[in-house]
Amino acid sequence: MLRTMILLAGLLALTGGIAPASAASNAKQTATTQAHRVHVIVIDKMQYGPMPTDVRAGDIIEWTNKDILEHSATARDGRFDVDLKPGASGRITATAGTLAFFCKFHPTMTGTLVVK
Repeated sequence: MLRTMILLAGLLALTGGIAPASAASNAKQTATTQAHRVHVIVIDKMQYGPMPTDVRAGDIIEWTNKDILEHSATARDGRFDVDLKPGASGRITATAGTLAFFCKFHPTMTGTLVVK
């Protein structure tokens, strides 16, 4: 009887029949990953690219500098300051509200992002 139980446990382990905690954990990680999206704002030719319109609190905002100059994404209210060397990217987690930002190296470069 004991030998049968051990063989059955081994068979279940080999076929994926054991480890419901891992499966639940993986499902939870996938749900969390899907819940928070990544929105990319490209900087090129001395300007911020189009602003995403469907950003929610908790989403990731990624700035990617495709310009030949260093830029930043600096919040006017001090919430974030992302320095971006040429070719670099930087991320923040979005918080609800209107995020007004500018490039501290080129103050005429500005942008506004609305986060729900």
